[in-house]
Amino acid sequence: MPIGFGVSQKQTTGMVPEHILGKSVLKMGLQELQEFVQTELNDNPALSLQEELSCPVCGTMLIDGQCSTCGSRLVDEIEYPDESDTDDWTEDNWTEPEPNDDFVYEPFAHVAAPSSLEAHLKEQIHAQFREDDIPVAEFIVECLDEDGYLREPLFDIASRFEMSVPQLEAVLEQLQMLDPPGVAARSLQECLLIQIRYLPADDEHHEIACRIITDCWESMSKMKLDEISRSLEISRDSVVAALHYIRKKLNPYPASMFRDPWQTMAPRREAKLAPDVIIRDSEAGLVAEVVDPISSRITVDEIYASLHAEMSRKKNGFSDKDRERVRESVQNAKSLIDALEFRKTALRTIASELLKCQLEFIIKGPAYLKPMTRKQLAQQVGLHESTICRATDNKTIQLPSGEVIPFDMLFDAALPIKELVRKLAQERINGRPLSDGQIAERLQAQGVQIARRTVAKYRDELRVLPAEYRLA
Repeated sequence: MPIGFGVSQKQTTGMVPEHILGKSVLKMGLQELQEFVQTELNDNPALSLQEELSCPVCGTMLIDGQCSTCGSRLVDEIEYPDESDTDDWTEDNWTEPEPNDDFVYEPFAHVAAPSSLEAHLKEQIHAQFREDDIPVAEFIVECLDEDGYLREPLFDIASRFEMSVPQLEAVLEQLQMLDPPGVAARSLQECLLIQIRYLPADDEHHEIACRIITDCWESMSKMKLDEISRSLEISRDSVVAALHYIRKKLNPYPASMFRDPWQTMAPRREAKLAPDVIIRDSEAGLVAEVVDPISSRITVDEIYASLHAEMSRKKNGFSDKDRERVRESVQNAKSLIDALEFRKTALRTIASELLKCQLEFIIKGPAYLKPMTRKQLAQQVGLHESTICRATDNKTIQLPSGEVIPFDMLFDAALPIKELVRKLAQERINGRPLSDGQIAERLQAQGVQIARRTVAKYRDELRVLPAEYRLA
């Protein structure tokens, strides 16, 4: 029989565009969803967005006068007196302060300070540096990172200004004397040494702290307290007291301490991460609400809806191209509205079931989490497992305590054990923290079979330092 190629006809089932859109929208987080809808509004004239009040800080639509993203709340407008009523605004009603009043008007108290660390330093440079050194000092300031450290090699800066490294170091040393203390340091050790020079030398812990930073830096960075005690020939308690002094008095991030006085009176413009679901305490108990200020406000444009209905009734008067354009725009608009509604409904269903199953965890904490898989949840709510995965992927839920956690945490069977590891890591035996092996032994005594390396893994995930680095 000759070998050849044959052609056969077979029917296959493909995924329609509406299904693809629905799956894509379901997987989106709140911010990504808002950006996607805004793009669709710009591209599709058949879509209409009902205008509502938006947050002046982050732009999110307000729900009952409050922003679900950054927490800002719409305040009532201030009631001013009627313009015709001038009795309260006459000069006779204004009084001069008494001579012995506590209030003293300071005209410069409300003048804004420099708007950045760079501007703050350059202002000091122009007042204290020689004219020839000002360009070099300003360039060094421009090289500082966000924490106030100088990471640029001195040789490169010296070559740029055709000067020797010792000459540059003299300028840098003068720069390091400016406010805030510790700025322009090249390492954490240098930063702390610069700051400690400004502290009173008569403090009982000052001398030991200086010696620890200068002579025992490596041991200090690894929290080897006994090694520091032997090296400096002092008691362990003195070492611990000096380390507490360093932690309390010195700042490893000098630039973070710099903030203009006027900024404390201005609202912060950075919005916090908005959760996708919020669990609120209502009169009926805890309820799960989907944060979605968009889907209920997206509609098909009235003009396009009327035009589409008229085109369906009349066979003449419109070109085939116009009919197709309007039909496609309206169909895409309805598909997006359906996809948004499905996302909201699916999230609400999933969150409500999780609230019912994990109520103790939500109220009492991680130790009360019940083991649950996405497959089990899918069977309980009647959705496909892939739908559960898309709906919970990269999404967060806000607990009644205000803490925002990822949905993944609700399916982490090891979470109660991690909580035990975290609590045991805070315990002490004779003043010393428990090692990973000792934590494993404690857990095994409680019936939790766990290896030391698993304890170390969980401890790393919890961002808990090893025992030798934890301060006693």
